[in-house]
Amino acid sequence: MAYLEFRNIQLKFDERMIFSGFNLAIERHEKVLFCAPSGRGKTSLVKMLLGFVAPDRGEILVDETKLTGITVNQIRSKISYVSQDADIPKGIVRDVFEEVFKFEANRHLSYNVERLQNYWLDAMSLPKDTLEKNVDTLSGGERQRLALILGILLDRDIWILDEITTGLDLELKTKMVDLVLGYDKTILVVSHDDIYKNQGLREVSW
Repeated sequence: MAYLEFRNIQLKFDERMIFSGFNLAIERHEKVLFCAPSGRGKTSLVKMLLGFVAPDRGEILVDETKLTGITVNQIRSKISYVSQDADIPKGIVRDVFEEVFKFEANRHLSYNVERLQNYWLDAMSLPKDTLEKNVDTLSGGERQRLALILGILLDRDIWILDEITTGLDLELKTKMVDLVLGYDKTILVVSHDDIYKNQGLREVSW
């Protein structure tokens, strides 16, 4: 059985049919690019997987567990979601990261602020003083990269990367894509960016 399954999904917004009889199976550690045209529900699809959008019909399974109101938190605990909006908590960056790893769901993880400072900031081309800055003072691109670092460090089984290269230059896009695709995770990418082409991802459109 596939690791992720969308079965006979129907979704309608304001009388507009977004999905009808949609089926998709994704294997564990598979890397998939959702490249459907704008307005076809790519972000809605991943938000259904997270339980933020409920389909009108059909079911979603993650590792053979059906997504329901009872199982949604269990399923979300398997997922890192990074979007172009880079919605990370407000505050000093160092404090934000430390607080996230104090959450009960994350206490089993090893968090090393020295590695964050000495490796990850450089890996993502971020200034050395980033940890001492307030999130509100960062550019959108800087917040995007911090959100991606956080998503990687949370070490979830499934990564959803929703338009994370938007607004970045080619050099930085290439650096980020090469980095994330090197991980042995189930990765779902929502993007129109050609940077993902010929990278070994399965392209899914509808």
